[in-house]
Parts: sequence; structure tokens; C-alpha cells
Amino acid sequence: MRPPRRGVILLDVIIAAIVLALGLTIIVSLSTQSLSRQIDGEQRMTASWLADEILSMIVVEGPVEYAGAQPDAGRFDPPFEAYTWEVDIRNVSDWEPYDVTAKVIWEGRSGPASISINTKIAIRQGEEEEELPREPLEPLDRDSRYYDDEDEASS
Repeated sequence: MRPPRRGVILLDVIIAAIVLALGLTIIVSLSTQSLSRQIDGEQRMTASWLADEILSMIVVEGPVEYAGAQPDAGRFDPPFEAYTWEVDIRNVSDWEPYDVTAKVIWEGRSGPASISINTKIAIRQGEEEEELPREPLEPLDRDSRYYDDEDEASS
């Protein structure tokens, strides 16, 4: 006959509770890290998009015109007021494209963070093109275009 085993079930429950607590702690820790990295990624993606917007404006206006009409630094309008920007436009020579650097700065999780994009943008060459009127050459009859097709389909 075996002697009765006392306290073994209690010991099993304590060990199971410790293992469960460790598992839950690891899961919460990993989800917290994942969430903070997702937020960092979203901020970087937004900063990249904003830097691309600045470079697009420089391409549209031209580096010479942009440098003369716009400031070198500033803060973005809402909803992006947490981001600031700086632009550096350098003329290398008369026959080479301008070196353009757009830098976007924001307050990250662990202090200031920034992204910088450097590219070359050439000035427009040749004569200015004449702007064409932004109206159609012939009037459009939208009703006949759409309703004639429906009438033929129902016949």
C-alpha cells in the first residue's frame, strides 16, 4: 500500500499558474513592442510621403523659382503639425542639375527622428509652352452619350 500523497495537486497548480503567468507576460510584452514599432513605421511612412510632396513641389515650380518664392524650413499644416521640414537646394554648376535635399523631422518615441531624401532636379530647358484653354474643343452631349445606349439595350 502506498502512502497518501499530500500537496502534490497544490504543487501542480502553483507550477501551472507560474507557467501561465510567464506566458501571458511574454505575450503582453511582444504585443506592446509590436504596437510601438507599428507606430514608428507609420510615422516614417508619413514623413517619407511629406518629403516626397516637398520634392514634387520643387519639380513643379522648378528649383530656381521654388528657392526664390518659398522658405527653406517650416512646419506642415494640420493634421501633420507634428512634422517640420527643411529644404536645401544647391546649384552645382550651370550645366548640371541642382542637388536638392528634403528633410522631415518629427518627435519620435525615443527623441527627435528624421528622414532625409536627396535627389537631383534639372531646370526646365527651352521656351515656355503656351497654355491651352482647359475647355473641350467640341461641346459634349453627355445625355445622348449615355441614354442612347440604354434605349438600344431595352429595345
